[in-house]
Amino acid sequence: MVELKHLKAIQALRDTGSVSAAANLLCLTQSALSHQLKELEHRLEQGLFERKTEPLQFLPAGQLLLQLAEQVLPAVRAAEQSLKQGMQASKCEIRFCVECHACYHWLLPAIKAFLHQEPDLELDLSASIQHQAIEALLQDELDLVVTSDQRLLQHVHYHYLYPMELRLLVSPEHPLARQSWLQPEQLLQQTILSYPVPQQRQDLFRFFLAQHAFQGRVKPIEQGSQMIQQVAANQGVAVLPSWMAEPYLQQGLIASLALGEEGVWRPMYLAWRLQDRLEPAYQRLAALLQQLLPQQAQSS
Repeated sequence: MVELKHLKAIQALRDTGSVSAAANLLCLTQSALSHQLKELEHRLEQGLFERKTEPLQFLPAGQLLLQLAEQVLPAVRAAEQSLKQGMQASKCEIRFCVECHACYHWLLPAIKAFLHQEPDLELDLSASIQHQAIEALLQDELDLVVTSDQRLLQHVHYHYLYPMELRLLVSPEHPLARQSWLQPEQLLQQTILSYPVPQQRQDLFRFFLAQHAFQGRVKPIEQGSQMIQQVAANQGVAVLPSWMAEPYLQQGLIASLALGEEGVWRPMYLAWRLQDRLEPAYQRLAALLQQLLPQQAQSS
């Protein structure tokens, strides 16, 4: 019923004196922490603290959980440290995640080369894409994240990798196929094939259609290869990195257009916790990723 995250939240409330400050300390949004606390109060069927009081006052249930946190959390941290030391005696595991769907494919050769160079390391690559990977990084659930978004800069180090151009992919039979670039208005009625990511997190809507009212349809598709196959079958259009489309362009299965006359470019980063910024293994992996970038990225 009571989880470690709840104990950490209670302790953060004690240390900061407010929900907003505690959320910042835990690298959560205020609404996420408030929801977490209300859920716990619902489970316990009683309140934990007096709201709108300064300084914050804990109710009996909150005081009991705070005492539990002071007993349990140090023991958990000590156990984690012992386990880490035991791992270091054999192989050290790096927990790795890709927050950007379209980057997963080109990472695999670089990871294979990295592990060949680093026989004492193991790299646990999450195959499931985590849309809140930076937050998981700061909660010590991950060690490295590939992302195109910089956020929580006071806690995270971002190692720049390369600029990624996003291109609109269409079927050769599509009315837009003969253009070299397009304007935002030309996409407002289209069927957009995309990864199952909230629309507000998709670069197309954030950086190209931000000032326009999209009236078309967004169709989520899990795999990039399936997305391109549906584009080739004229079932919709998709926005993907230029390098990802290259094999299909060479076969004449799709056409590729720039988003706007200058194109839409997104920086890619390898991110890790700020306190680990001098970790040699992370630096070596970042350097290797830059050496083994897709050909289109190397020429950009």
